Amino acid sequence: MVQPLTGHPAADRITPAAVITEQTRQVVPRSAWLADAAVTAARSGRTFQLVTPAASRITYPLELMLTETGGRWVIRAGDTARDGLTSQPLHWDDDRYTELSGVVPAAPLAPDSVWGGSADIQITTLHPADAALELGATTEAAVRALTGREPAGWGVAEPVTQPWSRRELTNHCRHRAPAPSSLVVIGDDVLGVVNVKRVRTGVLEEVRLSGPPFLSAGESAYESLADEVAGTARSMIVAIHHGRIGGLRTGAPTLPPLPYAVLIGHQAPPGTGITPPITGRGLRGGTLWYRLDDGPGQPYEALTAVLQAYGLPVPTR
Repeated sequence: MVQPLTGHPAADRITPAAVITEQTRQVVPRSAWLADAAVTAARSGRTFQLVTPAASRITYPLELMLTETGGRWVIRAGDTARDGLTSQPLHWDDDRYTELSGVVPAAPLAPDSVWGGSADIQITTLHPADAALELGATTEAAVRALTGREPAGWGVAEPVTQPWSRRELTNHCRHRAPAPSSLVVIGDDVLGVVNVKRVRTGVLEEVRLSGPPFLSAGESAYESLADEVAGTARSMIVAIHHGRIGGLRTGAPTLPPLPYAVLIGHQAPPGTGITPPITGRGLRGGTLWYRLDDGPGQPYEALTAVLQAYGLPVPTR
């Protein structure tokens, strides 16, 4: 049900269907105002729509916020418009930007190399809910693997305001509990989000990072990261994204992320068989590390097969 909404500081237009914000910046971040506008839109029964020119890029935290809140990135060029994440042609229907039926989106640009995109890492950890809990260890491990350095900072929006501190990040989430927390983290050429929420079985920490070029870290870095988080992480997905670099997403049509490997932790239910068969490398704590780049079938189909075998959710492309 749509609720009355008369205005918002970040909104350029409010209709019965949408809250629309226009930005002409080269890089559009997940600012506190944009985040609040997206939440306000969702609570009032509207969709949040960010409108930019084609030259603009959005940060990975903003991209995730749009996806998770059902928002849309609208790229407008003259009298035409398209979705910045799917390239689907759009039109203004006097209430919001919506998809043009029967129109096929532009074909994605073929990358120069399948290895030429940025590193994309997702790590999910289920912690016991006790007073000794300290969050942020997986973020540190992943940023070190990608850059060789510690994270630089964290905050509730962009730009981040706090120097990196696992203790301070944990205290922030603890003070907000049982409400969930969504925090921005940064490092050298790394941008990402840490989501923390209470669940029935403990505290769920989800880390999502977009980093430098995939090959810059080297294959051994991803193998070492798997060894480091084994025994604690519930799952980890490593992929290559051709539409981002250093945590910034372009609006050009791109292929979906190419899965490289997946880690299944000891807290996942045991697999009942993977088709086609994929052999995982055994790590400590009953963890298995599956490489998806050298087995049978296509990487995304292989990732889907592994996750489904262990009863874990399959990410959208």
